[in-house]
Amino acid sequence: MQKNAKMISGLEVLESNIFFDERGYFYEKFNRNFLLEKKINIVQENISLSKKGTIRGIHWQSNGKAQDKLVTCLSGQIFDVAVDLRSDSETFGQYTYQLLTGDTNKSFWIPKGFAHGFQALSEDCLISYSVTNDFSKEESQTINPLCPILNIKWPIVDQILSYNDSQAKNFNELLDQKIFFTRKTLKED
Repeated sequence: MQKNAKMISGLEVLESNIFFDERGYFYEKFNRNFLLEKKINIVQENISLSKKGTIRGIHWQSNGKAQDKLVTCLSGQIFDVAVDLRSDSETFGQYTYQLLTGDTNKSFWIPKGFAHGFQALSEDCLISYSVTNDFSKEESQTINPLCPILNIKWPIVDQILSYNDSQAKNFNELLDQKIFFTRKTLKED
């Protein structure tokens, strides 16, 4: 497994060796060495199917329910976004993105301290998220993906959003709540 250059400190694009033959291809998404190196324990695997233009996010879990995520596009193509929510980071409130496709062997590692979202760029995008903590409805948080403060440049203008995502607060409206992270509190987890 190779690590590509980091965009914002803490984020990584992982690229595995891919093996092609007449049947198709095979690659490992992650292995025990990766998990041991990161000192993580994958506890849940989530799969989502999204139609072209769908935006899911911007989501994270706060407090002790924060999750690391390994995001992989299994089929189709997505514009995958991570937003820095570490209030003591010089990139706090900034985002970066990766284009992930089902015909490549890349995954986006998004550790605790970041929010996540994506837009489906093709029909029927199948996404896999490996996460390190159980889902908690009480600690589940959302920033409106169309927030003018974040100003994410979603590639497709005709967007499909859930009611909850479209009604979520903008980034600046959440600043006074205790739902963001510091690097110190992330290390204590």
